[in-house]
Amino acid sequence: MRKLSGTFNSILSGNLPFSNTIPPIPLRGRELTKGHSAVWTRTRTVRIAGVGVLIALSTFVLTIVPPPAAAASCGPTHHGPILIKQDSDFTAANGVVSGSGRPDDPYLIAKLQLKDLTPGYGLKVDNSKGKVTKFFNIDCVQSNWTTAPPKGAVLVWIVNVHTQTTVSQVDANSGEAGGSVGIRIDGSSFIVLDNESINKFGSDGVRVSGSDHITVIESKLKAMGNGLSVTDSHDLTIGQPCTLPTGNGCNEFTYDDGRGIFVHDSYNVLVVYTITTADDTGGVLLDGSGTYGVTLLNGKATADGPICAGGVPTGEAIDTISGITVTNGAHDIAVHGYTINANGDGFGGFFDIMNGGNGGWLNPCTGKSMTFRSTPPGGVNLDFSGNCYHFEFGFNPVPPSSC
Repeated sequence: MRKLSGTFNSILSGNLPFSNTIPPIPLRGRELTKGHSAVWTRTRTVRIAGVGVLIALSTFVLTIVPPPAAAASCGPTHHGPILIKQDSDFTAANGVVSGSGRPDDPYLIAKLQLKDLTPGYGLKVDNSKGKVTKFFNIDCVQSNWTTAPPKGAVLVWIVNVHTQTTVSQVDANSGEAGGSVGIRIDGSSFIVLDNESINKFGSDGVRVSGSDHITVIESKLKAMGNGLSVTDSHDLTIGQPCTLPTGNGCNEFTYDDGRGIFVHDSYNVLVVYTITTADDTGGVLLDGSGTYGVTLLNGKATADGPICAGGVPTGEAIDTISGITVTNGAHDIAVHGYTINANGDGFGGFFDIMNGGNGGWLNPCTGKSMTFRSTPPGGVNLDFSGNCYHFEFGFNPVPPSSC
């Protein structure tokens, strides 16, 4: 395990100025570059002071995980649905191209083109009964199916897996098939999602539920629901140092009908150098009293709001459309070094940041406003200092803007 030099830890602790451009961070003489997966494991707790508030945060040790010993090139071939429920299912017939299943030689499932999702999945590793004990990675999965079962389908589905696993190069377009999810992680640990390209999924691009120690880096997510949806989970790292102005090496969760990032009742979440823009229901929503210890550093978030598509509003009819919103008691949140913009001034459009909802929603098709009970605000210790924004709702005191 290798530790970061002081540079990134200084950014975490607030000792360096925030910037939307930062050179690659050296790691004892080598740079963090594409081709290595970053896993951030919690090591200790620190406190950051901002606007007189102490926020409990976690620092992390960076482990460099070699990429899967995969095919030299990603040239997938057609394959039917794959279900792995026990060690004996790791076979060539189920897409295994190499490996023995040992920690130092994991099975590699790779080079798959999955278009048949009629059982509700394309590739599913289901360890619900504890019979999957071998180590494995998944690489180079492509799909462009246009239909799915009535309740939707999941392209890559990981259930109750707790061995270190990397899922990389999932490139898919579902044609907005209803209820579809690109990658779903349920009840699992130590999963790295690297270099994914999920487009136009009918539900969420990536959905993480009841899981811990999950990492998402260098991925592009676009969905009719949320780009990334996280519920009842903890210890997640989203993003890595990248070049924000160009998006090179960054996570980009954009053009979602829902949110770029939705976090509900989850804790110890670190989001860095991630772009959430052009999302119809807002960039980031941190929701629920079980959401705490969330840190957002050096990113972009916008709230362009819904549009009228064929006479039907996109997005959700909700009163919390903003770049970053905190609701329903989410607490101990720190957001620093972000550029946050909304489409409007908070009254003729949307707010940049919100603490709770304002009880209103504007229908883009009719131009009429809808009012309803306001969404409750977040809880204590909301530190939004050091961000560039212009319009806020619900914060007291109002966070100072850096621009």
